[in-house]
Amino acid sequence: MSGAGITGFIEIFEGRLNKMKLHLKEELGKAKSDRDRKSIRRITTDARKLNKTLKEMRNATTKLCPHCGEKL
Repeated sequence: MSGAGITGFIEIFEGRLNKMKLHLKEELGKAKSDRDRKSIRRITTDARKLNKTLKEMRNATTKLCPHCGEKL
């Protein structure tokens, strides 16, 4: 991804990620024979991508020290 995107959507993406986690927890709560493996894989890959995007967006909005480059 080139750039961090629009940082105003961080709250929306966080809500979406939390919803994905709830769906995953619900799916994993089922008996092993009743689980839909394809949906579990899809949810986990989507959640990882969204989490990575959120991390990039947060890093774009953090202020860094001009001398050492550490977070303020």
